[in-house]
Amino acid sequence: MDITLEKVDLVKERTGASYSEAKEALVISNGDVLDAIIYLEQKLKKENIDFKEEAKEESYKTETIEELKVWLKDLINKGNVTRIKVSKDGKKLVDVPVNAGIAAGIIAIVIPPILAFVVVAAVVTQVTIEITKADGSVEVVNKYISQAVNDVKDKASTMADKMKEKVQDVNEGIKTSHTAKKSDDESETTFTYTVNFSDEDDKE
Repeated sequence: MDITLEKVDLVKERTGASYSEAKEALVISNGDVLDAIIYLEQKLKKENIDFKEEAKEESYKTETIEELKVWLKDLINKGNVTRIKVSKDGKKLVDVPVNAGIAAGIIAIVIPPILAFVVVAAVVTQVTIEITKADGSVEVVNKYISQAVNDVKDKASTMADKMKEKVQDVNEGIKTSHTAKKSDDESETTFTYTVNFSDEDDKE
């Protein structure tokens, strides 16, 4: 394997890599300049993808409804908020004035419309929250609300259990009704008799 300064310069020129990166690429590529360039391009591409994914994750952190409630409560309790507007895709969901000390009431008004979208979206929904402060300034916050997968599963499981119970109750009702009717029938007086035709034939 022959790694010369000329090869390192060629790799460095073509890729914009440092001397040490170009040399490392040549060592990995057994001194082949083209393979070294391809190796560095692929490495750079992978690093860019990783960076973009990381930036994307950081750009929107999802929150659960409970986390949103806590955030809103803290915001209202600070006392410098006069109005909260919540919208989704440009459509206003909630527009409510805020008075200090009634955080629970405000949260009770703000959360249900957001929750409705979260349940429909099932994964993540984006809402825009405009916070009007006492000094008249408006802060716009984009929130990405998610419902925990376990919460959805638990609710679905609970609903299925309730449906099973209802079906069992109906079945039990039908069985009980049928059994009671049968018991009533059995308490009635019944008569049985047998006709023996052979005896009648003997008499003749």
